[in-house]
Amino acid sequence: MTDHRPLRLHCWEGYERAGFLAPFRDRYGADVSVQALVTDYEAARNCAAAESERPDILNINNAWIRGYLDPLGAIRPLQDGQFSGMDGDIHPDFARLAAWTRSADGDRRLGIAQRFGAFNLVVNTRRISLGTAEAEGFSLARDPSMKRRYGILLYRDFNLFHLAIAAGLNPFRPFEEEAFAKFEAMAAHWFESAGLLSEDHFVLNRKLVDGEIDFYLSGGTYTASPARLAGHGQIRAVTPRSGPVDGLGGIVFTEVTSVLVNPDPHPLADRFLEWMLSEDAAHRAATAPRTLNPVLQMGNPAVMERFTSAELDAIQWDSLAEDVARCTEYDLMPDHDRLAGVLDSEIKRHQHLIVEDLP
Repeated sequence: MTDHRPLRLHCWEGYERAGFLAPFRDRYGADVSVQALVTDYEAARNCAAAESERPDILNINNAWIRGYLDPLGAIRPLQDGQFSGMDGDIHPDFARLAAWTRSADGDRRLGIAQRFGAFNLVVNTRRISLGTAEAEGFSLARDPSMKRRYGILLYRDFNLFHLAIAAGLNPFRPFEEEAFAKFEAMAAHWFESAGLLSEDHFVLNRKLVDGEIDFYLSGGTYTASPARLAGHGQIRAVTPRSGPVDGLGGIVFTEVTSVLVNPDPHPLADRFLEWMLSEDAAHRAATAPRTLNPVLQMGNPAVMERFTSAELDAIQWDSLAEDVARCTEYDLMPDHDRLAGVLDSEIKRHQHLIVEDLP
């Protein structure tokens, strides 16, 4: 199976790390060429382009595989027999999330699911109690006493979800003009009242720890975990108790990794997905530098036992099932482009609030 072409991987932060990829490279003598994602939206659109420009493997948030790329014929289904034995590793508390690896009709396996997490807001519980944060959710940003006391993490796809939920809207249904007006008003308020903006969760975590802000919007286990692992247990990802999406007020993402259709398929593409599901690789993915994430393979005791008590605390394992149960699943927004235009305008208007790096 020797192939001197690099295996091209387009992925979220963590999978591109040399420490994660080294065992695969050593085992197969393979060169892996990596491009990190900026946003799911941009990555999906790029992968929908001409086949010759696609990577071999794409790691992206769940709905873009089943809802967008598969209908366009860009996903090469996996052989069920090759991966079905690994379904038993899925933790039963989160089994519903693995359904995103199947086609809409359930007949085809489109990829594998691994990292996941509730992604909503992050608070300093020394400043805002967990109970208050869960009850108020995104409404915390409406409290006049919180003006300049919160930040916004610029993860644009999630910002759109959360702005809609904060405005009492379901982001996954088409908007009428009245809904657009509510969204625009909420976006204007969030950015006008924010204390800072950043694309770096380490910046927001440091501001929380230092007491410069009390919470930030569009954050979760993924972003809070480094601070918690460093000993700052007061930094906690929070999921609202209720909201406008069939009674739910939070979002849970599930990353799906798929093989894309290419004119000259790489022979190691399927092997890479198999390797990702190994006990060692699953833990490596969960504990990659700069963040910690739960993985669905924690249903396998051999994977679970690799986690230290500190790592489990960092990902808030004690309440994770409850948090995820209060979330609706990441999906596609029918009015994405128009709403993204509103968001981009607000970011542009408030460039002076952006903090790029820690001093």
